[in-house]
Amino acid sequence: MNDAQRQRQISKVQLNGPKDGFEHWKYPETVGNDVIEDDINFNSHSTSDYAIQRMSGISEKTHEPFMIFEFMKVDNDNYGKEQAAQINAGLNATNDAIDNGANYVTDTSLSQMGAQGVGAIVNNSGRFASGLADGASSVINNTTAENTNIIKGAASGLYDKLEEWAKSLGTLVKRKYTGSICLYMPTDIQINDQMVYNEDSRKMGAFVETFFDNKDELFNATTLTSQTALTAAGYLGGMVPGVNGIFSALAGAGLAQVVGNEIQRGSGKIANPNEILMYQSTGMRTFSFNYTILPDSLNESKQAAGLIKMFRKSAHATKDNKTLITVPDHVIVSFHGAKDMIQLPPCVIESVGVTYNPNSSSFFKENNAPVEIGLAITLKEMAPIYSGDVEAGY
Repeated sequence: MNDAQRQRQISKVQLNGPKDGFEHWKYPETVGNDVIEDDINFNSHSTSDYAIQRMSGISEKTHEPFMIFEFMKVDNDNYGKEQAAQINAGLNATNDAIDNGANYVTDTSLSQMGAQGVGAIVNNSGRFASGLADGASSVINNTTAENTNIIKGAASGLYDKLEEWAKSLGTLVKRKYTGSICLYMPTDIQINDQMVYNEDSRKMGAFVETFFDNKDELFNATTLTSQTALTAAGYLGGMVPGVNGIFSALAGAGLAQVVGNEIQRGSGKIANPNEILMYQSTGMRTFSFNYTILPDSLNESKQAAGLIKMFRKSAHATKDNKTLITVPDHVIVSFHGAKDMIQLPPCVIESVGVTYNPNSSSFFKENNAPVEIGLAITLKEMAPIYSGDVEAGY
């Protein structure tokens, strides 16, 4: 990236300052002072997008190589509250409709039934009971129709909110930038890729190939020592009367185990295991960094205490209430001042270890802060990388 491109990139981002509302800590005080990359906040609200954008702001021109740890916290303060409020409103509307219907029946039934009943007495006293029944039926039908419309409207709104909530379950949580820690680059930085392979066998495939190519080589004494071969022979020979049953009987009798040793002793041959290696997955990596912090001033002591607290705070979950917690922060790590170093994908903090005064029990006279602090950070990537990620610089 040339200077013009760098300036355009800077103009699109927010430069962190001492009063920007974020936490920023560094050790030593001079680290990153000769570049601007230690101040950039891309603030994309997406951990992966942030990490990709950060790749465009890697500094290779500094006299003191350093690392930046940038923290992304879950931004879900209002997650679910709107849906919950609207769902409760729908339920309340439904309950209100039912209550209104009951009150309507109570308030009007006697007058309507009584009026119809009086009319029945005048016309025909024998129809009094029928009049009461008709009046009751009229009230119930009118009330039911009115409340049905109310309940339908409330239920429709409730369904819409439930549908909206269900769709939100498939979206990634938003995260917000909370600050950064800038530290010198330690020794012994190891980035190890690990792929997981399992040993497997293709005995069945080998048997089928031989079955169609050269049956003379297939049906011999040694074949009987392979349980897989016997099973395959029974399957492929199923169209020949009696063949399937023969091989199934041999396999069921455990003949492979019975004669295997004897066949090997007599012929010096065994059934080819046809072993192969099968790819399973790419292991998720861990990264460990060890620092020795030797404060030279009161400010560096404060910086050390602040960055340690931020690491620990970001590593822990947040307790929202007795039933809910918010997961820990994500961390974006970037290496600066060293050309062509492998960059790290978004990570979580797996462990934080702090050792005070590992070599001698000494404290500053001015503020009783320890003169030496050992800090060990272990990170773990959140998803495996693929060849395209390696091409991108991870």
